[in-house]
Amino acid sequence: MHISQFSDYSLRILIFLAASDDVASARSIAKSYGISFHHVAKAAQFLRREGYVAATRGRAGGMWLAKPAEEISVGAVIRKSEEGNVALVECMKPEGKRCAIVPVCRLASALRKAQQAFFSTLDDISLADVTSNKPALRSLLFAA
Repeated sequence: MHISQFSDYSLRILIFLAASDDVASARSIAKSYGISFHHVAKAAQFLRREGYVAATRGRAGGMWLAKPAEEISVGAVIRKSEEGNVALVECMKPEGKRCAIVPVCRLASALRKAQQAFFSTLDDISLADVTSNKPALRSLLFAA
């Protein structure tokens, strides 16, 4: 299973915010991770729209978690951020090319089952679970 860069950056923003316990800007998050500000800003807009992040604009603006880290499921975030982009193989895509063996193929159903197990595992993992090592995260993310 592969997640997109967009999902990766969305999760990184949430981890940063959970570790910081403070308001943060997209610029500070991008700088801490060494990634594109524009990609972070786009992922932050998605997170705000989905209700994971709250934000204010302006000089003193920034973003913060809109709900407790314990209530944010990693699986739910990835499902939302990958919406429409979770087909593992061509025949699983809504508008994918038709494969010659579709009538007898068992691969797609096996892959669907594996994908469900992947998401089921991540559904049970909260943002709080993946940020339970806050001191270590802070030492890497907020180093001067």
